[in-house]
Amino acid sequence: MPFPGVSVQTETGNLLRALANMDNQTAVVISVATEGLQGVVTTVFSLKDAESKGITAAAEPFLHEFLTAFYTELAGNKKLYVFGYANTSTMASMLAVTNEDSGAFKMIKLKNGEITHLAVLRKPDAAYDPGEDFLDEDVAAALTAAKGLCQYFQSKNQPLRVLIEGRVVDGEVANTLEPNTLSNGYCGVVIGGTKADGSASVALALARIAKFPAHVKIGSGENGPLSASAIFIGEDPIEERSDVEDLHDQGFITFHRRPGIAGYYFGVDNMCTNDDTRILVNGSILDKAQRIAAATYTPYLETDVRLNNDGTINETDAKHIEDVLKTAILANMAGQISNADVIIDRDQIVAGTNKISVKVKILPLGYLTWIEVTLGLTSSL
Repeated sequence: MPFPGVSVQTETGNLLRALANMDNQTAVVISVATEGLQGVVTTVFSLKDAESKGITAAAEPFLHEFLTAFYTELAGNKKLYVFGYANTSTMASMLAVTNEDSGAFKMIKLKNGEITHLAVLRKPDAAYDPGEDFLDEDVAAALTAAKGLCQYFQSKNQPLRVLIEGRVVDGEVANTLEPNTLSNGYCGVVIGGTKADGSASVALALARIAKFPAHVKIGSGENGPLSASAIFIGEDPIEERSDVEDLHDQGFITFHRRPGIAGYYFGVDNMCTNDDTRILVNGSILDKAQRIAAATYTPYLETDVRLNNDGTINETDAKHIEDVLKTAILANMAGQISNADVIIDRDQIVAGTNKISVKVKILPLGYLTWIEVTLGLTSSL
């Protein structure tokens, strides 16, 4: 029997604020060990909340490590959807649009389009053969699968963007996958992580997305350096590799240091294409505008409009339909875009077709990715 005494328990995490960013709802598809976490959606709001639901360092080391990195970078509390899967499954199989019962499709559909950004990563089982290339062969397969998944949900006005872990198999082999040639603006591949084991810290990118509005780049200098104290590609610190800028230029989301500033930053938020959605913020802004357009125009379905004698839409009605969406976009995206316009072609025939086509133009913000300064001495000022 112990001596009489007073027992005091301390706890942490109570000072973390709930983050109010409403643009982005994030989710992660990740390999887990606990069968009860496989094939189901677990909602967590903080690391402490996750641990209370059995996601501890002892029971789920890989998932717990992800959540620790995510909430450390987030520096606050925010809802995150977690969908676990067995480590014998591949990222590609989890992203397949045909995998309606046990993949990401199930989670996205259950959440009725609420999810805007999805991360997928994996801790393969010991028997898995990743191939002999620079990257795990599952990465390229996952990109193909994710594109189909995103296209499906975009067609349902539930657009999303996907971040895929770029697991490095052999850091000494030259990379052959060039994301910016893949015409897949839905997806980005993160390369580089806080551990020298080939993994990638997708959690840091997802946290930056969750923390800030859709128009803010994950590498924004105004938001300071990342919480990571070291970054590796394969087994090597990025400071010891000569190909980091090459990987960045090939279209990967990578890390770097900025002269005169401590810490690590993301480079350009590259997506796997070279078109208008080659940076993540452009895709996120388009996705937000699509959701606004769908919500704005849904009440107009099966309502009537006046027609001119030639079957075209009445000018007043057309102008009203244009203005209602333009007003909604400018109101809901103030400060996130430079301008917007909504245009209905007055020559299109509505009589008999019962359809109008509306064109929405978004003028995005500009970003100071490169700044050139001319510096020199002068004999007078």
